[in-house]
Amino acid sequence: MSRKSPQEKKELEYSRNHFTPGRDSSRMFPVTWKRKKTQANRQFRRKSQELLAGMKPGMGETDLIPDDLTAAHFQKSVSRKRLYKQGTVTVGEKVRETLEKRAAMVGRRVKKKRDAEAWARSALTTLNRLQGEKLVDFIQRAERFRRGSLDERFRVMSSQDPLDRALCFLHGIGFGSAPEIDAVRRNPELKKGFAIWFKKFEKGTGPKQRIRASRRATHN
Repeated sequence: MSRKSPQEKKELEYSRNHFTPGRDSSRMFPVTWKRKKTQANRQFRRKSQELLAGMKPGMGETDLIPDDLTAAHFQKSVSRKRLYKQGTVTVGEKVRETLEKRAAMVGRRVKKKRDAEAWARSALTTLNRLQGEKLVDFIQRAERFRRGSLDERFRVMSSQDPLDRALCFLHGIGFGSAPEIDAVRRNPELKKGFAIWFKKFEKGTGPKQRIRASRRATHN
């Protein structure tokens, strides 16, 4: 018998060895499989004994079986329950599924980062367009959002309006949400842009602007 190379041994392992995911893990599978075989054998013996007792009620254990009870007749009357290994896959299939899930996970992470960065760019563009009265209105809008009810927050978060989207992005940064904060930190351009806008926001929330916004809030 020729010695197998490590590659050939690995191929045999992938094709011959099996893996059982879920509740019946690979460690518990031998125990559960042995229990299933025991139950199937016990059921087969019980049916066999019932068949023999029904055909010859007075037959004892030492009596001989008559010729009319042939092997074919016995097999037709009593059938052994066939067992199936459900959910069991080869190690090669398990490795392939794991690699596919890992690749899909990496793709989802990349897409999530790109979406967060695109959201940050859109929010910064919308915020830079706010000047004068529009900036004061946005400050008032942000204050209502901060103090608003859950229904109002859900409405703003599910809206596709650029101002609502920008407001949600700022709320995520203030709340400490990782996707929004990481999107700004990863991009120096966005980090610088939001730093400039926050300085403008602080200037726009001076005493006169806050008084004007509070008056509008009381009239509304």
